Order: sequence, then C-alpha cells, then structure tokens
Amino acid sequence: MATNDVQDIDLHFHSMLSRFFTIRTRQPAAGTVTLAQMRVLWTLEREGAAALGEIARMLCVTRSTATELADRLVRGRYARRAGEPGDRRRVSLSLTPRGRSLLAEFARRRRERWKRILRRLSAPEIRRLAASL
Repeated sequence: MATNDVQDIDLHFHSMLSRFFTIRTRQPAAGTVTLAQMRVLWTLEREGAAALGEIARMLCVTRSTATELADRLVRGRYARRAGEPGDRRRVSLSLTPRGRSLLAEFARRRRERWKRILRRLSAPEIRRLAASL
C-alpha cells in the first residue's frame, strides 16, 4: 500500500470520526479549532514543517485557504511561521508545543471514546472491526 493511500485513508477516517465525535477546544485568539484546522495540525504532525503551498496541495485546498487556516493557528499559538533560508517568498508552518499538546489531548479523548464504544462489542466483533480497518 502506498504512503499516499495511507495518508488519504487517515484523513478520511479523521473526517468521518469528527462527524460523530465533536471535541471542541477553545482557543482565546481564534474561537474554536475547526476540523479544517485540525487537518492542518495532523498534516504538520505527520510531515513536519511544511510550506503553505505544500499544505494546500496535501489538503486539496487553495493556497489562500491554507493561509487563512495558518493565520488562525498562529494566532491561537498552535503553529508558527518561519521564513525559508534563501527564499523570502517561501514560508513554512510548524507545530508549537501547544499544537502538539492539543493533538495529544485530542488523541487521548478519541481513544477514550473508542474504549467506551468497544466495551459494547464482543472480542470476536472487535477483531472483525480491526481486520476491516
């Protein structure tokens, strides 16, 4: 299986789960962290620092949309911008400790919710579910 396939499945899976499990996180500067912003954070977690154009491409959004998402994440101190050495036009976005903390808390809550759901299933049902994923 290609890495891009895994990334696509991961993003779709997170998107699907968000419809069922909304975890709202307040950020003083920008209101609520949206699913679109979480997708940027997940991308940065997976890929490391990335140029805004690369983020736009990976998420299949316009560069202006990626810039707006980045602006909100930077205002909320979940990500930071940095210029690329040798090319002032190129700007990279990377996670801050606060962004990493948000991702860790989101994952913890998501695992807790899965535990509550999986308690209702038998061991064979859980194995079938895991095999289907």
